[in-house]
Amino acid sequence: MKIKKYFASDMRQALEMAREEHGSDVVILSNRKVLGGVELIAAEDYDEQIYNKSTEARQSHESNKQQPELVETIATEIEKPAKAESVSDIWTHDSTIDQMRDELKSLRSMLEQQMSGLAWGAIGRQHPLWANLIRQLINLDLTPKLARQLVEEIPEDYKFDQAWRTLLALLTYKIPQFHDNILTAGNKILFFGPSGSGKTTTIAKMATRYALEYGTQNIMLATTDIYRVGAREQIRSYARILGIPIRTINNKEDYLSLFDGPASEKLILIDTAGLSLKDKKHQEQISLLKSTDQKIMKGLILPTTEHYNGLSRLIDNYQSFNPDFCIPTKLDEATSLGGFLSVAIEKAIPIAGLCDGQRVPEDLHKMKPYELVSRVVSRANQNQIKFDEEHMEQSIGHYEFENDLKH
Repeated sequence: MKIKKYFASDMRQALEMAREEHGSDVVILSNRKVLGGVELIAAEDYDEQIYNKSTEARQSHESNKQQPELVETIATEIEKPAKAESVSDIWTHDSTIDQMRDELKSLRSMLEQQMSGLAWGAIGRQHPLWANLIRQLINLDLTPKLARQLVEEIPEDYKFDQAWRTLLALLTYKIPQFHDNILTAGNKILFFGPSGSGKTTTIAKMATRYALEYGTQNIMLATTDIYRVGAREQIRSYARILGIPIRTINNKEDYLSLFDGPASEKLILIDTAGLSLKDKKHQEQISLLKSTDQKIMKGLILPTTEHYNGLSRLIDNYQSFNPDFCIPTKLDEATSLGGFLSVAIEKAIPIAGLCDGQRVPEDLHKMKPYELVSRVVSRANQNQIKFDEEHMEQSIGHYEFENDLKH
């Protein structure tokens, strides 16, 4: 099968170009409007004779086989309870259909591979400025989806330096921020995230920052982590050093007590167990933490040492908590920060602060969008992240291919 992309001023001209090269049996795989006209992807027709012959033969065989038995079986069959015949039962045993299914999978893979080069090449020819900007954004480890969305907002008559500065400003503007002051007396803040993400250390930094500024009278720590002795002792140690009370939440009554009496007026930072999502105890913890309709802030701790796909899965997995904000941790350890920035923008999860070390409380910082973008750029330059043209073709081309299928 030959596959080719055509560009023309209108659809009629694009179709004529495709038919002239492929003949009347041309198959139109996709079409869409693009800058300056239309884009059409065409291929030579798939030979369906094998499929048609197979279907006719099967129908003929089944008809001949059933004819002599029809009279004897019809009375019996009509008394049997109706049984739904699934599509999979009809198709599973036909070897020709299985072969076609495999060929279609192979076709998609081949189409995607060919389209990758075509898509990236087309961008380079039609929009050279955009192609250069996309290359720079991919080198920051931003996702192809975000890179393409950003560059499409840049005028094509800009010089590269002007376009790049505008692009970084646009990226800064896109970063979602959590503007509320979370360290306020009376707030109840629940922190959750995977084991080892830095929840307890982040809580210690926040508690210390509050105690230094407002004293220890109106702050308290709490933990639901009754499963790991080491984690429980770590947060107890921080509480002792700061001279602030701490409660262990063993059940629903313990949890609800945080919202009544003297505790209701305090800032309470609640640590949770970083359990596996497949662990039964994780579901029990979710049920416990949802057992009140009291106002409570929920913060997701995201380790930036995870790559984009891992961070995206974490956000999806913890979506049942409905996080109000996130705090990225381990910025000092991450080889790249573009993955985190991409997922924060694409998932629209506000960022409340940044953690970039173990020092308490010095390594907790207010989130300033321009500083975060500066970190992303400097980290990429520091680690000399450079992707070759093959990577560009695969990443941008894959995004363009999936986008074509949706349209």
